[in-house]
Amino acid sequence: MTGRRNDPWDKPWVTIAIVAGIIAVVAIALVFFMGSGNTSEQSLPGKTTPLPSGSSTQVTQISGTGASQTTIKVPATVSIPGTGVFVKVSYIASFSGTYGVNGVMQKVRNSGDRLYEITNSTGNVTATFTKEDGSAKHEITVELWKNGKSLTSAKNSTPFGKVDIRYAL
Repeated sequence: MTGRRNDPWDKPWVTIAIVAGIIAVVAIALVFFMGSGNTSEQSLPGKTTPLPSGSSTQVTQISGTGASQTTIKVPATVSIPGTGVFVKVSYIASFSGTYGVNGVMQKVRNSGDRLYEITNSTGNVTATFTKEDGSAKHEITVELWKNGKSLTSAKNSTPFGKVDIRYAL
């Protein structure tokens, strides 16, 4: 039998279907990446509720989107009291560590700006804190305060960085 092989490319509808498919994909990609031309939804006015003093959340409501509200956590600032001995730890993510005086240590795990009071603070103060993530962008800071004045501090921005301060009171 001598005959022609049944080649799908010989049929004109296959070529037309492929060309139409390519044109459809290009058109959909253009609409997707260029947008629909309606720019009114790209910048929506927002209503921001101001923060009361000492608050740690801020609410922003976008009108006209159907979404009721978005809550953004804003870390509260820590104020150092005028009397007493305190260890202040500042890190945007999670940290853990110990602090204390004369070997009597307290274990903590937290995040953000935190203030830890050291009672009976006569002797050798030790504070050791470690970042619990691999971030190299943000640094962990540990400070020792007495009666509203900074005595010493240390910082570390390496991944899983450790900060250690020792001070004799």
